Order: sequence, then structure tokens, then C-alpha cells
Amino acid sequence: MTLVQQKQNIKGFTLLELLVILAIIGAIAGVGFPNFTKWSIDRELRAASERVASILTTATTQVERGIYPYTRITISNGSKGPALNAWGVEQNDFSYYLNQGNKLECKQKDIINGSHQGTIFSSVELSEDVSIYHIMGGAICFSKGGKYFKQDGTADTQGNVGFDNNKVASNNVIVTCHKNASSCDPINKVFDDKYPVYLVKYSRFGLIEKYKWSYADKIWKSR
Repeated sequence: MTLVQQKQNIKGFTLLELLVILAIIGAIAGVGFPNFTKWSIDRELRAASERVASILTTATTQVERGIYPYTRITISNGSKGPALNAWGVEQNDFSYYLNQGNKLECKQKDIINGSHQGTIFSSVELSEDVSIYHIMGGAICFSKGGKYFKQDGTADTQGNVGFDNNKVASNNVIVTCHKNASSCDPINKVFDDKYPVYLVKYSRFGLIEKYKWSYADKIWKSR
């Protein structure tokens, strides 16, 4: 075969074939993109909930190990999204304030009798796409054995969330939702089904449980 014949046998795509290929790629991308977006949002909210659970676990672990006899978590607005800070009071300060007859306040700004902030030992800031239901500005305090466990502000007044077909109710929860959700109401179980919802449940004794709302079953499912 001559060089001229070889060149004549070389074929490429026609314009029509290229347009068909591009149309197929566009159709596949159109089907896959919504699923990727949904997965990405779920991943972001799950990660936010994990960070909430992590700082709660850190606060209660510090108490149980005796590093800080009294810890407090505050929930407020950060530079981009919700921020959670864990504060601790050292044993010497804790004993001194109690011996002086001071009251444990567990406030957003003050941890003991309006005069002592404590020391920040752990902080997390969530994504700007994440919102925390209702308890912005609240505070949660832990102590060994749960003796001085207390919630303050919106952390105490947010209302009870029902578990186990409403057989168990608790307001010891932090719920993470997407900021664009049209509704995020864990008390009445009203949510925007376009977005996943995650919940962390804590106890005065340091038990941390993680849940996700099941739209199919209309219940909180442990994860």
C-alpha cells in the first residue's frame, strides 16, 4: 500500500457524529449532576454533625478524665458559619469558686457567677451552608457524674424532640440543617425533603448519640 492510499484510509469523526457524542455526554451529565449535588450536600451536613458530636465528646471526656471538672460549650455565629467553643475551668479555680459560695451560672458569656470565662480548649466552625436549629446563643455545661449539668438560654428552651415513635423525648439535642432549607423544625418534625437533616443527642452523663432523619419512615434513625 502506497503512502497516498494510507492517507486516504484515515477517517475522522464527522460534525454530525461529534454533535451526537456531545449530546450523549450532556444527557449523562444532566442525569448524574443532581445526584452528585445531593451527595455533596449530604456529605457536608454529615461532616458538620460529626464535628458537633466531636466537640461534645471532647468536652465530656475532659470532665471524666479530671482535666477540667467543669466544661461549657457555647454556640454562636462564627466568621462564616455556626461556631462551637468548649471552655474549661481548672480544678483549683473550680474548688475556689465553689468554696466561696459562688453559683455555677453556665451562661453564654460567663461560666461561674458572672465573673469567670474559663479557658477555650476546643473549637469548631461549621460551613456557611450549615445552620443549627434554634440554639444559637445557648450554652451547655457538663460536670463529672452530671452533678452540675445545665443548659442555658435557647439550649434549654428549644423544646423536646421525640424518639422511638415519640415514646422518648429530649431537648438535649443539636440539629444541623442546610441554610437553604425552607423548613427545619425537629420539634414538630417538619423538614424540607430536598435536604438531609442530622441530629446529635447528648446526656448529662456524657453519652453522645448520632441520628439522621429518615424521610421514608418519618423517624430519627441511629447512625
